[in-house]
Amino acid sequence: MERACPMGMGPLGEIHWKGRWIGWDAAFAWDREDSHSRLSSRYLRTEFKTQAKEIKYATLHLCGLGMYELFINGQRIGDQVLAPAPSDYRRTVLYNSFDVTKQVAGGNADNAIGVTLGNGRFYTMRQNYKPYKIPTFGYPKLRLNLIIEYTDGSIQRINSDEKWRLTAQGPIRSNNEYDGEIYDARMELGNWTQPGYDDSKWLKAQRASLPYGTLRGNTAPNMKVMKTLKPAVFKQYGDRYMIDFGQNMAGWVRINIAKAAAGDTICIRYAERVKNDGTELDVENLRHSQSTDYYICNGKENNTSWSSRFSYHGFQYVEVTGYKNLKAEDLVAEVVYDDLEDNGTFECSNDIMNRVYRNAWWGISSNYKGVPLDCPQRDERQPWLGDHAMGTWGESFMFNNGNTYAKWADDIREAQREDGCIPDICPAYYNYYTSEMTWSSTFPVICDMVYEQFGNIEPIRKNYAAIKKWMHHIRSEFTTEDGVINADKYGDWCMPPESPELIHSQDPARKTDGALIATAYYYKVSQMLAKFARLQGLEDEAKEFEKDAAKIKDCFNARFLTVKKGTSPVQTPHVLYPDSIFYGNNTVTANILPLAFDMVPEAYREEVEKNVITGIITRNKGHISSGVIGMNWMMRELTRMGRGDVAFLLASNKTYPSYGYMIEKGATAIWELWNGDTANRWMNSCNHVMILGDLLTWYFRDLAGFNPAQPAYKQIILKPDFSIQELSHVKASHNTLYGKMISNWKKTLTHLEWDITVPCNTTALVYLPTLDEKAVKDKDVTFVRREGNSTVWSVPSGNYHFSVSMDPSSGKNRAGIVEDQFLYEQASFPECHGATIVELKNGDLVASFFGGTKERNPDCCIWVCRKPKGATEWSAPYLAADGVFSLDDPQAVLAGITAESTPADAGPVASTFKGDKFRARRKACWNPVLFQIPGGDLILFYKIGLKVADWSGWLVRSKDGGKTWSQREPLPKGFLGPIKNKPEYVDGRIICPSSTEGDGGWRIHFEISDDKGKTWKMVGPVEAEMSVPTALRKENAANVDDQEGGEAIKGEGEKPIYAIQPSILRHKDGRLQVLCRTRNAQIATSWSSDNGETWSKVTLLDVPNNNSGTDAVTMKDGRHVLIYNDFSTLPGTPKGPRTPLCVAVSDDGIHWKNVMTLEDSPISQYSYPSIIQGKDGKLHAVYTWRRQRVAYKELDLSKLK
Repeated sequence: MERACPMGMGPLGEIHWKGRWIGWDAAFAWDREDSHSRLSSRYLRTEFKTQAKEIKYATLHLCGLGMYELFINGQRIGDQVLAPAPSDYRRTVLYNSFDVTKQVAGGNADNAIGVTLGNGRFYTMRQNYKPYKIPTFGYPKLRLNLIIEYTDGSIQRINSDEKWRLTAQGPIRSNNEYDGEIYDARMELGNWTQPGYDDSKWLKAQRASLPYGTLRGNTAPNMKVMKTLKPAVFKQYGDRYMIDFGQNMAGWVRINIAKAAAGDTICIRYAERVKNDGTELDVENLRHSQSTDYYICNGKENNTSWSSRFSYHGFQYVEVTGYKNLKAEDLVAEVVYDDLEDNGTFECSNDIMNRVYRNAWWGISSNYKGVPLDCPQRDERQPWLGDHAMGTWGESFMFNNGNTYAKWADDIREAQREDGCIPDICPAYYNYYTSEMTWSSTFPVICDMVYEQFGNIEPIRKNYAAIKKWMHHIRSEFTTEDGVINADKYGDWCMPPESPELIHSQDPARKTDGALIATAYYYKVSQMLAKFARLQGLEDEAKEFEKDAAKIKDCFNARFLTVKKGTSPVQTPHVLYPDSIFYGNNTVTANILPLAFDMVPEAYREEVEKNVITGIITRNKGHISSGVIGMNWMMRELTRMGRGDVAFLLASNKTYPSYGYMIEKGATAIWELWNGDTANRWMNSCNHVMILGDLLTWYFRDLAGFNPAQPAYKQIILKPDFSIQELSHVKASHNTLYGKMISNWKKTLTHLEWDITVPCNTTALVYLPTLDEKAVKDKDVTFVRREGNSTVWSVPSGNYHFSVSMDPSSGKNRAGIVEDQFLYEQASFPECHGATIVELKNGDLVASFFGGTKERNPDCCIWVCRKPKGATEWSAPYLAADGVFSLDDPQAVLAGITAESTPADAGPVASTFKGDKFRARRKACWNPVLFQIPGGDLILFYKIGLKVADWSGWLVRSKDGGKTWSQREPLPKGFLGPIKNKPEYVDGRIICPSSTEGDGGWRIHFEISDDKGKTWKMVGPVEAEMSVPTALRKENAANVDDQEGGEAIKGEGEKPIYAIQPSILRHKDGRLQVLCRTRNAQIATSWSSDNGETWSKVTLLDVPNNNSGTDAVTMKDGRHVLIYNDFSTLPGTPKGPRTPLCVAVSDDGIHWKNVMTLEDSPISQYSYPSIIQGKDGKLHAVYTWRRQRVAYKELDLSKLK
C-alpha cells in the first residue's frame, strides 16, 4: 500500500521556535565591507543521534538569512535555490519547511546537518554606501527546528544553538548578488555535511542578533533552476572564449572542468550585450555591477561541475578566461526563476506578436526572484512597484503567479509608513518614500488581479485598511486648491524621447502633466476601493468612495478638459481631424487615461477618442508615443473604443518605437527603453517588462477572448475581437481554477472556424460575429440575445466547434458588399501597390499589381493572382513581368538600363528572361493595367523606371487567361500605355487613359489604337482650366517633394489643374467622360463627343479628392460608379489621408452620391483602386490595402438600402 500523504503546519509563533538564531555577527579579517561588499559564506553544522525507534515523520523548518543551502547526511535538501525569498527583514523573515523523513537515518544512527549561508539581501550588496538610501539588516544567520516524530508518538527535537560549529574558511570566499561569486576549490571542506566529520578547528557558533521581522512560512514558490540552455554560438579569441546562449535570461553558467592546475583561476563574466564586432562584452549598462564568477582550481578537478550558489546574473553572453581547451559542451546556462507553472499559451498569425510574446515570457520569468524585480542584471534589481502594475494581469495568463503577487501585496503593506505613505520599491531596499500616486497604485491593482484571476479575496481583505490609509494620505497631503491630486514624480515614465540618445524626453509637448496622471489614478483607485468595500459587505464605505470619486472626476474635468468646439484648424468630419476637445496638452496618454477610467463626459467621448487616434496615427505616424503609464491602459482601451486595428498596428509594428523594433534589433527579452539600441547605457536594461503595459492582457482577453464574468472564470465571457483584418488565427489557452480554457480560431474576412473548451463546473457566454439566431445547431448551446453585430450564446462546460459565416455587409455604410477577401495572406515581398482587375470571357478573374521591398525599389516586379469562376480563393501571387534586362539586350537602352544600374540578382527574375543573369541589370516596375482585347490576347501593360519621370511603357501578353505570359514588348517611344486605369474598347478602338507628371505640371492624354494594339497614336495633352493647387493655398505652406503627393510645385497662384490617372466613363448619348486625380482637392473631369479624338478642358467636379488615384466604371444600366477616397486635400498640404475608401454612384457623371464605405480605418493607405462590372452585373474591385496586401471586394448595388 502507498503511504498516506501527511499534513502538517509550520511553527505558528515564536513560542514554537525552539531553535535559536545563530551565526557570527561580524566580518572576518579577510572580508571586505565597502561599496563592493565581499563577505565569505558561513558554514554551520551539527551532529545528532536518533533514538532507537522507527521514524514516522521528520520535518525541518529553517530560516537561513540571507540565503542558505541545507544538507542532511551529505544530501542536499530540496531543489530550491537562492532561498528564502527576499522580504523586508524588519517586518518579516521567511522560513521554509521540508519533509526530511527519508534523509534522517533512524534507529540510533548518527546524523549530520550542514547549512551554508550566503548573503542575499540581508547582508546587502552595498555596505557602507549611501546608508540614507540603502538599508542593511545584519550578518548571515540561521534558525532551525528539526522535529522527528516516531511511530510510538514520541518526538525528538534538534534545534539550532551555540553547540553548532561554524567556519568561514570554506570555498565560497565571496557572494554578492550584483558582483558575483568567488569560489576557491582549494578551501573545500570535504565531507563536512556527513556525520563523523572533524570540526574541532571550527568556531563555536554565536547566538546572533535577532532580525526585527516576524518569522512566517513562505507561501509563495521558491526559486529553482527551471530550464537549461546550451551555447548557441561558441568562439575563441586568443585565451578568451565568447559564448552566446541565444537568449537573454537570469541565472548562471554551470561549467564542467575536466582538468586544471591548482591555483588556475577560471573567470566567467556575464553581459546582455556585446560590442559591435562581437569579440568583447559590453558591460556599460551593468553600471557598477561586476557580474563575474570566479572558480579557483585545486588541481583535483576531474570533470568537476560547478556553478555559483548565492548570486545570479542577467545575461545572454558570457566570456570565459583562465581555462584552456574549453569546449561548448562544457557549458550550460541554468535559468533561474520562481517555481511557477506556465499558466497559458498564445500563438497567432502575426510573427512579430508571437516573438514579442516569447520575449515577454523570458523577461517576466527572469524578473521573478521571490519578488517581481525591474531587471536582473545591473546594480539595481529592485521590486519597483511601477514596473509590475497592469502588466501583472497579462503575466497571470502566462504564469500561475497568484501566490507570488499575494506575497508581494504583503510586502507592500509591511513597507507602508505610519502616515500611510507607500514606498516606490517594496520591500523597501531603497528608502524611496516619495508619495507617488501611480507607482503605489500597484498595491490595489495586484490585489484586484489576484481576486479576479485566481478567485483569492484574501489580499483584498488583508490589505484593504492599508490601501485606505494610503489613499487618505494622498488626499490629505496632495489635494490642490482646485481639487486635483498633485502626487506624481515619474510622469509617463520612459515614453519614447525625441532624440535617439536620450533616456527621457525633454520636450514639454510630449510629456503628460503629472497632476493629470495622479488625479486620474486617484479616481480609478477610488472606484476599486468601492468594489473592495462591497466585496466585504461595507456598503456605506463603498458609497463614500464613490462620492469622493465623483468629486475628483468633476475637478479633473474642470482642470484638464479643453472644450473648444469648432476651433480646430481643420473642420471636417474625419477620424483623423478631431475637434478641439481633449485633455491636458493632448498627448495620447492624457486622453487615454480618462477614456479608460470612464471620466469623459459622454457628449465629448467621441472627439477625445479621435484625438487619441490622431495622436497615434498622425502625430506619431502609427507608433507608440506613451510610456509606462499610458501603455498600462492603451491596448484594451483602443479595442474598447472599436479601434482594434490601431491596437494591432501598435502590437505588430517593426519600426521605432515599437515592440517589433526591439525584435528587429535582435532583442530576446523586452527592453527597458523603446530606444534601447541607441539611448545612453546608464539606464538601459535589455531585460525589463514595465513597458509591456496591458499588451499581454490584450492578447488573452481581446484576441483570444478570455474574460472573467465571475472571479477565477467561474463564468466566462468568450469575446475575441474578430474585426482585425490582418489577424487570421489565434490559438490560446489559460489554466483556470476549474481547468484549462481554450480558444482556437481561424478566419477569413467572411468566415470563422472556432474551437473552444469551457472548463468543468463553469459556463460561458460566447459572442459570435453573426446576427443569425440559428447559426448554432448544438442542442446544448442556447441563444441569449443580439448585441451589436454579434449574437450571444450560453455554453456549458465541454468542447465545442463553431463554424460561422460573417456578413461582409455588416457595419456602417457597408450594405452591398457581398464578398470581402485579400488576394493573398503572405508573399515573398513586403509591400504592394497599383492593383488592376479584369474578368475573362469564361468568368475567371485576373488581378495584377506590383510588389517588392518598397515602391521605386528595383526589386519591384509585376505579380498576378487568379480566381477561376466558382473558386472561393485567389491563387498565390506569381511573377508575370520584371524590369530585368541583359546588357546585351538591345531593348535595355529603351529602359535606360546601363552597367551602373542595379544588378539583376537584387530581386526575382521572370522565367521568360533569356541571357546571362550576371550581365543583367534591373529597374522597378510600376502600375500594371490589365485589358482583354475582344477575341484576342489578355494584355498586361506596365511601366519600368527609377521614378515617374524615368518611365518607359511595356506590355506582356497571355493566351491562356493569365496563367503564363510572353516576353515583354516595348510600347512606342513616348507611349506609356494606360497609366493606371483600364482602357475602354469603343467601336473597335482601344482608348488608353494616360497622363504625365513633371515640372510642367500634371497633364492627361490618351493613347489610341484602331488596330487592336498594332499601332498607336496620342491625343493630348488636354488643356485644363486654372486653379490653385492645395499646396499653395495657404501662406507659408510646406511644399515639398512627396512620393505619393508628387513633386514640389514651383511658383505661386493659379496653375492649370494638376490632373493625372484618368478613368473613362461611357454615357448613353455616346459621349465619353474621364474622372481624374488632382492636386486641387477635387476630382477633375473632361468630355469627348468623338470617341476620344478631342477632349474638353479639364475642369473640377464637386467631388472630393485627396491627391490619390481613383477609378470608375459605367454599368450596363447606364449608372456610373466611382471608387475613391472621400476626402478633400486640405489647404497648405500636398495630399490627404487615403481613408476612407468609398463607392459613389451617379446618373450623369457630375452629381455623385456616396453609397458605400469599403474601408474606414484611420490607419490609411486604402488606395489606387480598380473597378469593373462583371457579366453577372456585380462589381469587382481591387485596391492597395495599407501597402501590405491587395484587397478584393465584390459589390452588388441592388442590395443598397
